Amino acid sequence: MAKVISIIGAGVVGQAVGRMLRERGYEIRGVVSRSIERAEKAAVFIGAGEPGVDPAKGASGADWVFITTPDKAIRETCERIARGKGFGKGSLAIHMSGALGSNVLEPAREAGAQALSIHPIQSLASSEQAVKNLPGSYFSIEGDAGAIPDGKEIVEALGGLLVMIPGEKKALYHAGAAVASNYLVAVLDFAVMIYEALGMKREEAVKAVMPLIRGTVNNVERVGVPDALTGPIARGDVETVSGHIEALTKYLPEMLPLYKALGRHTVSVGLRKGSLKEEDADMLLKILD
Repeated sequence: MAKVISIIGAGVVGQAVGRMLRERGYEIRGVVSRSIERAEKAAVFIGAGEPGVDPAKGASGADWVFITTPDKAIRETCERIARGKGFGKGSLAIHMSGALGSNVLEPAREAGAQALSIHPIQSLASSEQAVKNLPGSYFSIEGDAGAIPDGKEIVEALGGLLVMIPGEKKALYHAGAAVASNYLVAVLDFAVMIYEALGMKREEAVKAVMPLIRGTVNNVERVGVPDALTGPIARGDVETVSGHIEALTKYLPEMLPLYKALGRHTVSVGLRKGSLKEEDADMLLKILD
C-alpha cells in the first residue's frame, strides 16, 4: 500500500517532490508553509493536500514527513513537529538538504520516528523545472538503516539513480555538487566578463558562449574527464597562455588570480589526460604561479 505523505516546507523542492509522488500514486496529506496563501498555492501545484501553517498538525497521520524548509529551519521545524506529536510511531522524517546529515532530524528519532537525508545532485531553480530535471538524476541517501528501503523507494519513485554516502562525509559530497553547479556559473560569469571587456553586451556574450558550453558538456558526457579537456593548456601552448595573462593584466587585472588558479588545476587535468608534456607543464606552472 502506498505511503501517506506530508510536505512541510512548500518551496521549490517540496512542491516538486509532492507533485511527482502524487502522480505516482502516493497520498498527499498535509502541505505546510509559513503562510496559508503559500501553502494553498503549493497544494494547487501538487494537485492534492490540506494546506496549513502548523507543522505538527500537517505532519500528523503521515508515513513519510518531508521537511523541505531552508536548511537553517530544518531542526527547528523537526522539533516543532516532535513537540506537537506530529510523528507517528514508525513514521519517517526526511529532509532534502545537500549539506546537512540525518543527525539534524534527531528530534524525530527521539519521538519514535526514523530519519533519512535524501538529496538530488541537480540544480532546481523552479518547481516546474525540478519536475523535469529530477528524473534521471543521481540521489544520495543517508540515515537510519531501517529507513534505507524507504529511501530507495522514494528515489525510484522520483525516477532517480541511487548513491549511498556516509553521514560524516555529507559536507564533502555537497562541496562536489556546489563545484559542479555553482562554481560552473561563476566560471561562466568570468567568461562573460571577458567578452564584456571586448565591448559585447552581457546578454549577447551569454548567447555567444552557450554553443561552446553545450559542446563541452556533450564531450564530457561522451568521453569523460579528463579526456574532454581541450585548449591551450591541454596542448602545452605556453605562448597562448602567456598572451591570456598579458591581456587580463591590461583589461581585467582583478580577475587574473582566478585565471591563474583555474589554470594551475587545468595543468594537472592535462597531465592526467596525457596530452600535456611534463616540460610544458613546468613552463605553464611557472607563468601561472
